[in-house]
Amino acid sequence: MDKPARPTWISLQNKALAHGIGALSQHELLQLIGAPQRGPMTLPEEASGSDALRVLKQSAIGEFSRHYHVGIGTACKLAACLELGTRYWCQPPRPGQALNDPEQVRHWLRTELRDRPREIFGCLYLDARHRLIRYEELFAGGLDGADVHPRVVVQQALRHQAAAAILVHNHPSGHPEPSAADHALTVRLKQALALVDIRVLDHFIVAGNAVTSFAERGWL
Repeated sequence: MDKPARPTWISLQNKALAHGIGALSQHELLQLIGAPQRGPMTLPEEASGSDALRVLKQSAIGEFSRHYHVGIGTACKLAACLELGTRYWCQPPRPGQALNDPEQVRHWLRTELRDRPREIFGCLYLDARHRLIRYEELFAGGLDGADVHPRVVVQQALRHQAAAAILVHNHPSGHPEPSAADHALTVRLKQALALVDIRVLDHFIVAGNAVTSFAERGWL
């Protein structure tokens, strides 16, 4: 006799555990949230605070489940709800979209990078009309920094035939002010890109809910 097919939500749960909740499509997230559950969802008090949800956003679902003694199914549902909320409130800019609204860019970068446990450095490459060609995360480091190589930033800019760039990185420490190294790196990248006629429009630092703009501070 053929074995009964496993429910779809079981395969989605396994996919989330193996590849992270971000690997699921919007339809799959909704299916996972709507999966049947035995009895009401119960959570330890310490697992329902904002700090716990930040941990769930940053870490693997299994780690959250073990640390807060929450069932895998419940942890998957919570992660799916967080991911859907993030996608709803944070619509990433589309290739070809003009980045004329700094607040929209700030909001997207804040949502994209504020919960990363490691420092990430990326670039938004733009055409002559400041329309997005591509956003790329180029370097990843630890809590205190990431090694950024200007040659790679320039190579990617030329590959995408960019006319301008916006630099961005996060501070997992939560401190929004740029360090002396951040200022020095910005100068190096601005000079390197200028050699191939590519203009640096801004450098954003994301630290929690705060976003610091070099252009607004008059540092570019």
